[in-house]
Amino acid sequence: MKVKISIPENLNDITLGQYQKYFTYIDKLDGDELAIKKIEILCNLTREQILLFQYSEVQRISSLLDQILDTKPSLIQKFTVADIKFGWLPKLDDMSYGELLDLNGNISDWNNMHIAMCVLYRPIKKEAAGLYNIEKYEGAKYHEHIKEMPLGAVIGALVFFWNLGMDLLKYTVQSLTETEENRTHLAKNGIGTERLMRSLEEISQSLKL
Repeated sequence: MKVKISIPENLNDITLGQYQKYFTYIDKLDGDELAIKKIEILCNLTREQILLFQYSEVQRISSLLDQILDTKPSLIQKFTVADIKFGWLPKLDDMSYGELLDLNGNISDWNNMHIAMCVLYRPIKKEAAGLYNIEKYEGAKYHEHIKEMPLGAVIGALVFFWNLGMDLLKYTVQSLTETEENRTHLAKNGIGTERLMRSLEEISQSLKL
């Protein structure tokens, strides 16, 4: 019996919820078992269906999925889930303290990534001439909806913050080399280039798949 399979073509064909489910198995399984679980979740198949495939076909599909998961897309401004159009937070500086806590506390944890994404993406209320207003942050209201968002938007957001950190690092290092007075002042306060680089490296590592 032939099994019809639909393989994702890019990250936008995979949902955040699917990847969160797959992520829970990464440290529990390896080799063939992880490949089977990956195809099962990301291609919406059962284990029994996958076991009917030839071994070479399982390896081919697993490799294709790995290539897709390894891509780093640009920031996605808008997407639609269940007829609700979500938009990227227009001004990051407008985040409240509570929103910032929810973002910082969950953006490095795939199990809670939907919480961070609900801070960054909100339902669009009005839109005109390329501009839009979004709803105020309401915590868990859209958690289940946001789990259906395209994984490309999630990765794009993480890459955005990673690049933001790298740009900050370049600017700070350049500033630190301008005057000995700056270096002395920062050293006295325990804030040196090495410490900053270590901090940003930790951020970048937490954002990697």
